[in-house]
Amino acid sequence: MKIEIISNSEKDTINLGKKLGKFLKPGDLILLYGELGCGKTTFVKGLAQSLEVDPEIYITSPSFSLINIYEGKYTIFHVDLYRLDAAEVEELGLWEYLNNGVVIIEWADRISENLKEDYIEVFFEFLDTSKRKIIFIGYGEWQELLKGMDWDVL
Repeated sequence: MKIEIISNSEKDTINLGKKLGKFLKPGDLILLYGELGCGKTTFVKGLAQSLEVDPEIYITSPSFSLINIYEGKYTIFHVDLYRLDAAEVEELGLWEYLNNGVVIIEWADRISENLKEDYIEVFFEFLDTSKRKIIFIGYGEWQELLKGMDWDVL
């Protein structure tokens, strides 16, 4: 299942995250792809809002810390693999976090391990300074969930 959306602003991208976040539960995996500055962390802000992370907590890219942990309705493990190679990624033990919360991975193209059968891929593409094309691809149970979501209302 593939859904393609045009986000016209940062607010739209946050709202897409909020919309998807309503369906998340512990054990869910979201893989994010796209160039630097294309909206991946902005999207995570929406996911965090939907999962009731304290609004006083500033959601940032974990580029240097590798993993940011946010507590809310469920624990969010926000991972950034930008600075790692495939061998270093394997040493992180990412899949162990799935038992304890929602795992969101930026720069997911660096993963070489086999994935679980239920997950979402989200691709971000620059269209201009404020517009992004965002593509959602669901696997396993996420195929039906994505199909059933109301994507018209941002």
